[in-house]
Amino acid sequence: MIAALLFLAIAWFAGFGMALAIDRRASVALLAGESLLFGIAGCSLPLLVIPWRRWIFVAAVMAIAIIAYAVAIRVHRDPEAVRTRRSALAIIFVVATIVLLIGYARLATAAPLWEFDFLVDWGLKARQFFIAHGVDWAVLQGAWYRGTHPDYPPLLTLAFDGVAILRGSWSDGALGLLNVAFAGALLLAVYRFAIEETESSLAASFVTLALVPLAAVPWIGLAEAPFIAYATAALLLMRTRVSAAGAVMLGLAAMTKNEGASLIVAVAVALIAVRRWREVPRLWPAVAIPLPWWILRSAHHLQTDITSGNVLARIAQHASDPEVLHALVHYSLGKPLFWIALAAGVALTFRGLDRFVVTALALQLFFYLGAYLATPHDVSWHVQWSWERLVAHLTPALTFLVLVRLVVAARRTKLAAEEG
Repeated sequence: MIAALLFLAIAWFAGFGMALAIDRRASVALLAGESLLFGIAGCSLPLLVIPWRRWIFVAAVMAIAIIAYAVAIRVHRDPEAVRTRRSALAIIFVVATIVLLIGYARLATAAPLWEFDFLVDWGLKARQFFIAHGVDWAVLQGAWYRGTHPDYPPLLTLAFDGVAILRGSWSDGALGLLNVAFAGALLLAVYRFAIEETESSLAASFVTLALVPLAAVPWIGLAEAPFIAYATAALLLMRTRVSAAGAVMLGLAAMTKNEGASLIVAVAVALIAVRRWREVPRLWPAVAIPLPWWILRSAHHLQTDITSGNVLARIAQHASDPEVLHALVHYSLGKPLFWIALAAGVALTFRGLDRFVVTALALQLFFYLGAYLATPHDVSWHVQWSWERLVAHLTPALTFLVLVRLVVAARRTKLAAEEG
């Protein structure tokens, strides 16, 4: 527990400097969220190149922090654009959010991590890397079980190893705290984004509270939590323009799950679709960040299962077979009331939803469905064990858009009634 908390404290310290340097427009809440997201990456990714010794690890992170703070001093920061007063009800919403996160932390640390994918993938690789004092390419190349996924990006795996390096031994007892950190970081960012959209601390607090179940995902120790945090933050940061912070978040999403690569494509195509094509070159950090891993993965022949073999033949076969559709219908996503409410919200606010974000989400969903057509595995098995998690990648951003539009519409209706 202490090692995990120390890792997060070091990550936050280093990440705060990185956030100051990268995002000159961020205010307090957004800076706090970005600090954790940038900092965890800043503590993890150097393990690809540095020796795995505690003092070297700490020295490397401190060097990153010093450079980041030095750059941040030279960056001209824009003043905070929106200031609001917090009502008593807003404070109650904030307290409720904190209480729920505390409960989530108790769940995440109640026992050694139990998810199957942690045991055969994220946790297994992290433990093997810790034993080898570095990325064990021989283990990745020799992985025989398909669930180990040796091609998966290593950000979360290396974060687990960062905790183990500080502790001096391997233990998964408190690694669930990283789930809590990612959820909390995303909710801090959501609060600030909601303030910008609604100009109301009450509305922002309500939206943040409503997104707790979507940020605090139940898959403890899997990459869903960091991917949702990075991907959602990236999309919401780029609502009006492609910022450096948004592009970096997008790149970190690609260093968390393979789905991040398709999200980069989805974002680029969405920018073109909404006539913001001039901003596409600004996405270069999103490609530059995962590019070294893609090169290393290719050099060590770690092929992604979806792209292995005759992909076109599998797509043609599955496209003519109703099995994919049957599986998608059969394996329910659960939470029927949530989906009914979200569908109703989309219908009510569709014209006011951010076209860029909605287009990017739709394209990402299209890529997910395409992966089921291209899968070399049994389609029903693939859908059963991934469909709910894949959809969970998309719902936080869409839910945010719907809620803020509903709040804005309600405020306009109220003002119109008062003026009438």
